[in-house]
Amino acid sequence: MTFINSIDNKLIKSTKKLFSDKKYRDQSNLFVAETYKVVDTLIKQGFVPRNILITKSSHYFQKMSGHQSLVVVAERIYEAISELKNGDGVIAIFNKAKKTDKKIELNKKYIILNNIQNPDNFGSILRTATAFNIDGIIISNDSVDMYHPRVIRGCMGYGLNLIISKTTNLYELINHLHQIGIKVYATGVNNKAIAVNKVSLKNVAIVFGNEGNGLSSKEMNACDKTIYVPINPIVDSLNLSNAVAILAYIMSYENN
Repeated sequence: MTFINSIDNKLIKSTKKLFSDKKYRDQSNLFVAETYKVVDTLIKQGFVPRNILITKSSHYFQKMSGHQSLVVVAERIYEAISELKNGDGVIAIFNKAKKTDKKIELNKKYIILNNIQNPDNFGSILRTATAFNIDGIIISNDSVDMYHPRVIRGCMGYGLNLIISKTTNLYELINHLHQIGIKVYATGVNNKAIAVNKVSLKNVAIVFGNEGNGLSSKEMNACDKTIYVPINPIVDSLNLSNAVAILAYIMSYENN
């Protein structure tokens, strides 16, 4: 079992860079995850760890000791690379999922995320989508990196396999879904918006826009309907991940 006690070690430098550098994550085709629970969930979801870094004092040392990729690091090294104030001594480097666009099918539950920028929201959405059996998530290329450490932390290791495609053109995607026979509903508020309790969410893909600006009028008009979640009028809007959770639950309930 390898022991690392130097901050200048090549693996330590690489791990630290994976936390902060998207370009490096893309070039290396790797990503990093923290805490035993997240690492264990990713492994159960089919992700293969290239290295698992752990401290001898970690509560999970014995549980992780069977992994061939295990590397023991000094406490000070772990503290220097970890993004958590009170971590559990476990960090793992994983290979990214293979890039394969999965076929979009009728009578499935799809979520489209357009220009999502907050990694915490994105992580929560991935976890929520898994909880409510969403069949696939399509994200725009200008959305936050799905392998951002805060996304991984927020999703708790769930949902990365739900990313079925990335799109550079929302309008082409909507047109493609229409050709298949899938309705597309935008989320937002305009003079034609319908409360979600007044529509069916069967065989529908729902589009969610940017946290600050939502979807544009042009993007809403390209969809079949615009829907919203009725809330107390003293509150102007819901957090994006909360809105996704409500609509994902309704989609799951109606389709099952």
